Amino acid sequence: MVAEKKEKDVEAYSMSGMIKLKGFVKNGLDTSAIINIIVNFDSEFEELRQRGFTFPPNIFFYHEVSWSETIGVLINEYKFTKEEAIIGLKKLIAKFNLQKIVRFDSDDLLEKLVGEANQKVIQKLNNPRLKIGERDIMIIGGFLREKINFAHSGDNGFLKTCEELGINVVPLPERDFAKEKEIKSWMKSRKS
Repeated sequence: MVAEKKEKDVEAYSMSGMIKLKGFVKNGLDTSAIINIIVNFDSEFEELRQRGFTFPPNIFFYHEVSWSETIGVLINEYKFTKEEAIIGLKKLIAKFNLQKIVRFDSDDLLEKLVGEANQKVIQKLNNPRLKIGERDIMIIGGFLREKINFAHSGDNGFLKTCEELGINVVPLPERDFAKEKEIKSWMKSRKS
């Protein structure tokens, strides 16, 4: 005779896809958030930990389409070499244990929903500058599929579209980033 096993509600902190992640807060980083963390925080998790984003319970996600966009912006706008840009992004992915969201063909329906939500935001706020691009639509569609709790971005159209879809948003603290960038620039010039 086999003894009956009682099911217990067990919380497991694991990145495995086989375990149901329970009690975690899923944070989605868009391309602008990734770039700002690399440029302003040198991909160090400690800076965000001080702002209340600790692991656990926070886990972080990025969409695969952000890879090339991040590298391109780091090279063209921030004058990173290609190698520095790739190293910075890989360091961020490793430090934050970022989970990659991969696009599936079935995401088309979610992306259509995101596009419609963006159009609704534009009409509701009568602001055509809130229009988001195809990559942002893919990223938000991936966030919906992964049931992301908080979207981190510096793009107002991206944030408003997420809000329209019921995703909580965390705007990047632009003033803080600008001040930190100014201080780092000043410190670098003093070392020379």
